[in-house]
Amino acid sequence: MTTLRNVMFTLRPSRPGYAVALTSATTLLFVATGCAGPSEQSATDPADGPYHILVTNDDGIASRGIQQLADALRGAGEVTVVAPCGQRSGASMSVTLGQGKRLTTISEVDRDLGHCVDGTPADAVMLAMEALEPEGGFDLVVSGINAGANVGDLGHMSGTVGAAMAGAYYGVPSVAASLGGDQMDFAYASAFMARFVEELKQRAPDPGVVLSVNFPAATEDEIAGVAIGRMGGSYIRFGYEEVEPEDGVRVFRPRFDPADTHPPGSDTEAYTAGMITIAPLRFDWTDEEMLRELGAWGLDHRMAESPDS
Repeated sequence: MTTLRNVMFTLRPSRPGYAVALTSATTLLFVATGCAGPSEQSATDPADGPYHILVTNDDGIASRGIQQLADALRGAGEVTVVAPCGQRSGASMSVTLGQGKRLTTISEVDRDLGHCVDGTPADAVMLAMEALEPEGGFDLVVSGINAGANVGDLGHMSGTVGAAMAGAYYGVPSVAASLGGDQMDFAYASAFMARFVEELKQRAPDPGVVLSVNFPAATEDEIAGVAIGRMGGSYIRFGYEEVEPEDGVRVFRPRFDPADTHPPGSDTEAYTAGMITIAPLRFDWTDEEMLRELGAWGLDHRMAESPDS
């Protein structure tokens, strides 16, 4: 039997975002690039109270990936589950504007599944931050485990990654976890994430860190190892193809084509080699090289004037 309880909220933006840098392939160095805020924290000490983890996804509250992930993380801290009520893959970090959000508590006879939001993955994270944040705030956001890898280019469109970015928007360290292949071993991926979160608790990443973790389509014995790399390349290309028109209107459907762009040192290269990949992502989209180049252009506000004026 399932019980539902609805509450209406309206989203509002809050708190600045932060970014993260990563050094070598073996050492994680977390660097705050925004101002220190109320979510800033040090290594977890049991005396400081429980470690609060927000779990979300883009496949929906009823998906196997989020349920197994939440169960695995309960040993690491206090888990709050807030996710879209249905499938919202490909939503990136989009939010729903101009209407109230319904927060529905979903429970079964033997356990509480969590809360679902009639919105995007980012909506779910933002609403959790605004309406369900525990005393002291959330310590970590974990998005996943997604049914399908999000290495390389796909990360830009991923609702799983977008939800983690929404956590960064609130200055909370965030992780996006995705699993590739048709035969998905959510149990192994969830167990790995539980160990990874324990590591994060000890290392205390700065506010706004975003880490994208991708598991290959392989058993634990087949996995070649763990690789730290840049987000880059593509193993699949997303597009559209035209199908039969309807009532004189052109109609297109999504198309996924194999791709073979695997830059050296990228997460895509390591993923296709059968490795678990961890890529550090930035909330700040600034292209630092182009920023310096534009500064040397000597642009002037009068450049729009006619040469003869």
